[in-house]
Amino acid sequence: MIIHLVEHSALLLALCWLMTLNSRYWEHHDNAAKLVSGVLLGIACVVGMSIAIELEAGWVFDARSVILSVAAFVGGPLVAGIAGVIAAGYRIWLGGAGMGGGLAVIAFSVLFGLAYRYLQQRDQVGKGIVSLFCFGFLVHTALLLHFSLLPIPNRPSLALEIGLPMLLVMPLATVCLGWMLEDIKRRIQDERELRIAATAFEVRQGLLVADAHNRILRINQTFTDITGYKSAEVVGREASLLRSGRHEASFYQAMWQQLVEAGRWQGEIWSRRKNGDVYPGWLSISAVRSPQGQITHYVSSMEDLSERKASEERIRDLAFFDALTGLPNRSLLLERIQRVMDTASRSGRYGAVLFLDLNSFKSINDLHGHHTGDQLLCLVAKRLNDAMYTSDTVARLSADEFVIVIENLSTDHQHAADRAEQYARRIHQLLSKPYTIGLLELRRGASLGITLFKDGAYSVDELIQHAELAMQQSKSSFEEKIRFFDPTMQEAVSKRLLLEEDIRRGLQAEEFIPYFQPQLNDIGQATGAEVLARWAHPQHGVLAPGVFIEVAEQAGLIEQIDLQMLRQACQQLAAWQREPDTAALTLAVNLSARLLYLPNFVATLLEFLTQSGADPYRLKLELTETMLLDDMSAAIARMHELREHGIRFSIDDFGTGYSSLSYLQKLPLDQLKIDQSFVRELPENSSSLAIIKAICALADSLQLEVIAEGVETEQQYHELLDLDCRYFQGYLFGRPMPLAEFSHWLRANQTTRPFRFPL
Repeated sequence: MIIHLVEHSALLLALCWLMTLNSRYWEHHDNAAKLVSGVLLGIACVVGMSIAIELEAGWVFDARSVILSVAAFVGGPLVAGIAGVIAAGYRIWLGGAGMGGGLAVIAFSVLFGLAYRYLQQRDQVGKGIVSLFCFGFLVHTALLLHFSLLPIPNRPSLALEIGLPMLLVMPLATVCLGWMLEDIKRRIQDERELRIAATAFEVRQGLLVADAHNRILRINQTFTDITGYKSAEVVGREASLLRSGRHEASFYQAMWQQLVEAGRWQGEIWSRRKNGDVYPGWLSISAVRSPQGQITHYVSSMEDLSERKASEERIRDLAFFDALTGLPNRSLLLERIQRVMDTASRSGRYGAVLFLDLNSFKSINDLHGHHTGDQLLCLVAKRLNDAMYTSDTVARLSADEFVIVIENLSTDHQHAADRAEQYARRIHQLLSKPYTIGLLELRRGASLGITLFKDGAYSVDELIQHAELAMQQSKSSFEEKIRFFDPTMQEAVSKRLLLEEDIRRGLQAEEFIPYFQPQLNDIGQATGAEVLARWAHPQHGVLAPGVFIEVAEQAGLIEQIDLQMLRQACQQLAAWQREPDTAALTLAVNLSARLLYLPNFVATLLEFLTQSGADPYRLKLELTETMLLDDMSAAIARMHELREHGIRFSIDDFGTGYSSLSYLQKLPLDQLKIDQSFVRELPENSSSLAIIKAICALADSLQLEVIAEGVETEQQYHELLDLDCRYFQGYLFGRPMPLAEFSHWLRANQTTRPFRFPL
């Protein structure tokens, strides 16, 4: 009997395997799956009854109680109801004396199963093996009690025959069938948290799963779309391959510390794509821990913020930048001025606000249309932007009004004003150049107002108003196109501008004349002179260089003064050549820093020599070390070109700049001039003594002459002689003097006789 029940139960369990296929096939249609499951279980009951053991006529014994009870608590009322109806129908068809008892078995099994399901859903009973066995034992014990009450012939013997096998086999069959169906159900559900998880994994964020060592285990398609890396290219590699290099090590240390402590980190981060591009992103990392609390995995979600940042930048541009010119607008200007004011308050260095207005801009729109006016504004903006230093700001305030903010000028008020004024003059000159728009060539000057600031004495709006007021004053003035708001600064600027205009007038009138300071050799003979510029002003008399040189340099007029000195020097050399006593004299002329690099300088100087008839060998050009460093290759080329015509060169103020043996070897030099700062400290200063001695030794090795300037005492003269210096210049021999006085000096100290020191 037991073997028969085991075989019978195994057959029924094999039939129940169809449940798996059914569940998979109908997994997306829950009601259909239950309907088919009920039919299959009902068929399983029919098969079981068709091969059942017939104990007496009409009394059959099978495993339908197992199938129906398990179907009820696993599948629910619908599955159990369908299976029970099919089983009951077939039992009625079989008929016989035991039909009523058989129908009761079907009903009891379904009801017990539903009751168990009800209790289990309320967590009053479990689903484990022990619970299932107890459930099966209870069901079949109840059936045996029911069987013992039925009017069956030979009931005691039949109860004894089937009772023990039923209580041994059927509970175990209940456990097996219940476990099988629950496992099927559980697997189906698991395959569904997986499908849902897989679907959730393919979201708009890039997802990355890494192990505890930060090695990548899985990515989604969005990750590939963002980074360019495919799964095969990153799985097994460390997630650090995405690092951009823009964050310091401390950034990542803080990130991992928070991950370990809090289990989560999120924030903006710069990452690198496969193609090397760096992009901004939002990264969220969660640590996954084991039941023991140890980190086993990291799950990261990332979002590419490139488009969002670009949109934010576009919005910011609309809010803070002028749509036509691309310059900062008033909103950003106010912010920048406040920032510079704060910096100035901390550093104690002055800043400046320049208010600029184009002259007669309205006429451009009236004559040529607004399109041309817009193009002009864009060209003005480009010139201003190109002329700015990185720390400065230029903004468009309104139609043709611009504001420039300059910071870090100087701690000294006058020096800061000078620098701001130079800045404004450069801008004014830049904007005065012609503008080409199509076939048009337009010229538009500008009026500028300047105000200085160092602390919070005025608000941002007040500073702009002050600069605008100064601009309006400059616009109302016919001559002055640059004005300071500060009256004292304005007075200084006005004087400077008047002096500049006076220098221009003086150049046209050829009021700049040469003065001559004698140069002698070591036996007291006059070898020539250095030409020094003086201004023979018609109202103020002869003016020294200190009065006009700085203004001339700032106004770009120093080159014209130097050229006038060169032309007059050539004329004087030619005049001396005609007299035997002065034919051997030389003249040294200083060149300004920019004159040597002018494209037409060589041709102009050669023209002076040709027109005057002067001997080029008697002309000596004095250059400073610093001006040579501006463009050494160009300087060397110009000097060689002039040297081919016989012109000689001397390095002025040698030893005070960036003296280098390398340039001394490259330059076609004839003479080194020892700076007067060393000579003045002789003989007391041992350092100056050593420097002069070194210069003389260096010049001797390079076969160059050495001349010392600033010689004022006989003691200095004799010290220099002892150091092998052979040429001299200074007040000891003569101050700079006009030509007539220098000619008298020469007659009193003929070049053929040694110089006599005055008693």
